[in-house]
Amino acid sequence: MSKWTWIALLVAIVLVSGCGAPAQPAAAPPKAAEPFMLALPRIVVKVDAAGNLSAFGLSPALFGLDIRFPQPLLDSLVVANIQHLEIRTLSRGLVIFANGKPLPHIGWDDESLTQAVDLAQAMMGQDLSLVKKLVPIVRRLGLDIVVQLPKQSGAPDIPLISLEEGAQVAPQPSEGPTTAIVKLDAKVTEQGTPAIFDVTAEDLAPLGVALPQLLDPEVIKRLQAANIQYLHVRSQPGGLFIYANDKPLPHLVWDSRFLVNAAELVKQFMPDSPYSVLANEIAPGLDRADIDVLVQLPVAAGAQAVPPPKR
Repeated sequence: MSKWTWIALLVAIVLVSGCGAPAQPAAAPPKAAEPFMLALPRIVVKVDAAGNLSAFGLSPALFGLDIRFPQPLLDSLVVANIQHLEIRTLSRGLVIFANGKPLPHIGWDDESLTQAVDLAQAMMGQDLSLVKKLVPIVRRLGLDIVVQLPKQSGAPDIPLISLEEGAQVAPQPSEGPTTAIVKLDAKVTEQGTPAIFDVTAEDLAPLGVALPQLLDPEVIKRLQAANIQYLHVRSQPGGLFIYANDKPLPHLVWDSRFLVNAAELVKQFMPDSPYSVLANEIAPGLDRADIDVLVQLPVAAGAQAVPPPKR
């Protein structure tokens, strides 16, 4: 049987398997007709102790592909008793679960994804018009992939999050006083190096302090051509939001629960690392931190000024 026959068979199995139980769509039923929406059943990719992958009883080897789960990473995950990882695309973002617990993840809408493509196009200097057309499809592609890992001997099974609960996961901002305040105005020079309080890399060079180059000068020129004048990172209830010229980009979705789950995952995965201690100390209150970082980029001569963000 040819490779393409196997691929066609796998696609057919995925689609037919969705007939047994209702799949969860990428978004709630819209009030107006959507141009495209696809809800696929949950796909479980099983990993054995040797790192071999299989889905629906089929392995990549059947298609002439040699794909294995990295063994060192797999061994670490098994020792940490991480039994499954899940990635799910919803209309509002890319949601991630570990052992059925939601983690901080990426939030998006059509506007932020389109703006992200525009920014990537400006930075890369490549035509991404096709990607821009495909972006709305990403939000409406109801994809749910579970990576099921080998279980520790004698460890109880950890259930997957239900399809209904997974589709409804949303941040729940916690109440309480501000835990930290981080307000910073910074600049990136035309050489791509940072400057804070007007202290540049050239100022610090005589002291033997070398600041890293954040952006290539050619990227700076492309951003100037696109008139991208600043990036703004701002914490708000429910996450950490990022803007380019005050236009939203995909953001980081979090709340205290998501952050604590992530800290627990770090502790399981790296129990002896000092970072796990730090993560567990910071995580519970990070969603109440007041973060406001403005990064100004070089502006081309004669460029129309972009109003600064409201802060």
